[in-house]
Amino acid sequence: MTTRIIKPFFNYPISCCNRNAVAKLSSLSHSIYNPENELINIPDSQLKQLLQNPNPQFQAAILLFEQSADSGRIPSSSTCNFFVETLGRNKQYDLILNVYRKMTNLGLNPWFLSYGAVIESLVHFGNPEYAVSVFGLLLKCGFSVNTYLLNLVLNGMCCKKKIDDAVSLFRQASGFGVVPDGVTVNTLANSLCKIRKVDDALGLMYEVEKLGCSIPLATYDMMISNICRNGNVEKGKEVFDDMVSKGVDPLIGIYNSLVHGFSKIGMFNEAMDMLTNMMERGIEPDVVTYTSLIDGFCRNRKVEKAFDLFKVMIETGQEPNNRTYMHLVLGLCKEGSVVDGLKLMKTMIQKGKKPGKIFYDDLIKELCDQRKVDDALMLYDMMINENDIEPDVKTHNIIIHGLCKDNRVNKAEEVHNKMVGIKIYVNVVTYNLLIDGYLRNGDIEKAMVIWKQMRQLKLRPNTYTFGLVINGFCKLGMINIAKGFFIKMKKHGVFPSVCDYNPLMLALCTEGSLEQATKLFQEMENSNCKPDVSSFNIIIDASFKAGNVEYTNELLLMMREKGVNPDVYTFSILINRYCKLGDIKEAKSMLKMMVSRGFMPDKFVYDCLLKALCEKGESDEIFKMLREMAKKGIALDSKLTSTIVTCLCNTSEDVDIMTLLPNFSQQVSEKASISCSDFLEKLQTHNSDQQLVT
Repeated sequence: MTTRIIKPFFNYPISCCNRNAVAKLSSLSHSIYNPENELINIPDSQLKQLLQNPNPQFQAAILLFEQSADSGRIPSSSTCNFFVETLGRNKQYDLILNVYRKMTNLGLNPWFLSYGAVIESLVHFGNPEYAVSVFGLLLKCGFSVNTYLLNLVLNGMCCKKKIDDAVSLFRQASGFGVVPDGVTVNTLANSLCKIRKVDDALGLMYEVEKLGCSIPLATYDMMISNICRNGNVEKGKEVFDDMVSKGVDPLIGIYNSLVHGFSKIGMFNEAMDMLTNMMERGIEPDVVTYTSLIDGFCRNRKVEKAFDLFKVMIETGQEPNNRTYMHLVLGLCKEGSVVDGLKLMKTMIQKGKKPGKIFYDDLIKELCDQRKVDDALMLYDMMINENDIEPDVKTHNIIIHGLCKDNRVNKAEEVHNKMVGIKIYVNVVTYNLLIDGYLRNGDIEKAMVIWKQMRQLKLRPNTYTFGLVINGFCKLGMINIAKGFFIKMKKHGVFPSVCDYNPLMLALCTEGSLEQATKLFQEMENSNCKPDVSSFNIIIDASFKAGNVEYTNELLLMMREKGVNPDVYTFSILINRYCKLGDIKEAKSMLKMMVSRGFMPDKFVYDCLLKALCEKGESDEIFKMLREMAKKGIALDSKLTSTIVTCLCNTSEDVDIMTLLPNFSQQVSEKASISCSDFLEKLQTHNSDQQLVT
C-alpha cells in the first residue's frame, strides 16, 4: 500500500494512526477474567469447540485462551481471529478489545473481520475517533474500508455530535473509492439537519448523487420534513420537485409535511395544490393531512373554512383525533367564540377523545391572553374534577400570569398557596409573576413578602427576577431601592443585562441625574453587557434635554462605530430636540434620513416639525408638509389637528387657505375624514374663542 493512500487517514483531524493512537487503543482493553486454576495443553480445537457450541461459553473460552497464551501454548492466528470474529458476531464488545490486545502482543496479525469487530467495539463504547485509527491499520495491512464499516464509524461520530468530522471522514473515504449508500447519506443528512445545517445537508445529498448513489426515499422524507419544520417550505417544495423529476414516488408523509408547512404560513392555494397532487397519484388524505389544513386555517383566522374541511373529513370516513379537535377549539376561542369552543370540547369528550394536559394548558393560556380568566379557572377545575388530569407548575403559572395581567394579584396568590398546599413544585417563574404583579399594583409590602418567601425556599432569583424588581421600583419612582437591588444583583453573582441597566438609566434621567445615568452607561461599555439602541436613545435624549449637544454627537458617532443602528425612536428624539432648539434645517435633515432608512414618521414627528415651522413663520413649508402628510395618509388625532389649526391661524391673511390646504381623507383616527372645509370650520371656532378670551 502506498503512502499516498494511507496518509489522509493518518492526517485525520480527530486521531492519527501512529504509536500514540495504538497505545491508547491498547489501553482501552482490560482483562476481566483472572484464572484461578492453571490449565495447560489446550489445543486450538478445544477453544473452537467452546466458541462453536450452540450456547458459546465465552467466559470459559477467555479463561482457556489466556492460560494457553501464558503457558506458551500460543493459539494459531486463525483461531485467534476466529475468536475475535465470534465475539464480534455475538456483540461481546467488552471482551473483543481484551482478546485483540493479547493476540497483537503475541505478534499475531488480525484479519479483516477482526479489525471490523474492533471498530464496532470502539464505536459501541463511544470512541469512534480510535476506530478511525483502525481504518489506518486496515489500509496499512492491504485491506480496504467497506461501506458498512464507514457507516458504523460515521454513525458513532454523529452520535457524539462530531458532525463536521463525520462529513470530513466521508469525503476522505470517498476519495479511496468507498461508495456511499442510502445509510451513509441518511445518517449525515439527518445529523446536519438536527444542527440546522439544512443547506449543507442538501449539498451533501447532491454530492452523494454524483458518486453514483441514489438518494433513498427515507432521506427525502426526512429532509423535506426538516426544511418545512424550519419554516422554509418553498425550499421543501423544490426538493420535492427534484425528487419527483428523478422518478421517486413520494409517500403520504412527504405530502403531509408540505401541506402542513404551506398551511401554517397561510399559503393555502399551494397547500391545496399539494392535496390535489397527492390525490391524482391515488394517495388519499389521512387524518394528519386534514388536521394540518385545519390547523393552518385556524391559525390564520379562517375558522369557517376549517369547519368546512372538518365536515369533509368526517364525510370521507376519517376520524378526527385529539389534535384536530384541539385546533378547532383553540381556533374558536381565538375568534372570541369561547362558548362554542367549550361546547365542541364537550362533544369531543363525549366521543371518547380525552383532552391531554397540553390541550388544557394551551386553551387556558389562550383564555388568559384574552382576559377571560374566569373561563380559564372553570377549565382548570374541569381539568382536575372531570378529566382527572393533575395540573403541574406550568399550568398554575399560566393561571397566575393571567390573573396578574387582570390585576387580580390576590387571587393569583391564592392559586400559589393552593400549589403549596397540594405540594406542587413552585419555581422561580411563579414568584417572578407574583412579585411583578404586586409591584405593578404598587403593593411593595406584599411584593417583598413574596421575595422573602422565595429566598426562604432557597430559590435563587435569576436575572429576570432582579430585572422585574429594578424596573418595578423605577416605575414607582423609588430609584434608591432600585439601585440597592441592582447592587445586590451583582453580589449574588447575577450579571445585569441590558434590560436591567436601561430602566435604571431612564429613571435616573427622568429625575435629572444625568451624571449617574452616564456612569451606568459607561459601566455597560466596560462590561460584557453592551448597550443596545434603547440604551443610546435614553442617554441621547437626556443629553439633548440637558443642552449637551456635543456629547449627543459623540453618542451618535459611538452608535455608528459599534454597529448599533438607530431606530424610529432615535430619529423621533433627534427631530424633536432639534425642533426645540430651533434648528429646522437639522431636523429636516434627520427626517430625510429617517425616511431613507425605511422608517415612517408618525404624528409625534410631524407635530414637532409643524410647531417649529409655525414659530419660524414659514407658511410655505407648513403647507408643503401638510401636503406630504396627506399624501402619506397620516391619521389626524385631536392634538395634531389642534397644532395644524394653530399653524393656519398664524398664516398671513393674504394666503388662500382653501386652495393650499389638502384633504386628509385616507386615514383618520377620529371621524371619517377631515377636509378643507372641516379645517376652516375649526379655524373659525378657534378665532372666535380667541376673541372671547381677549
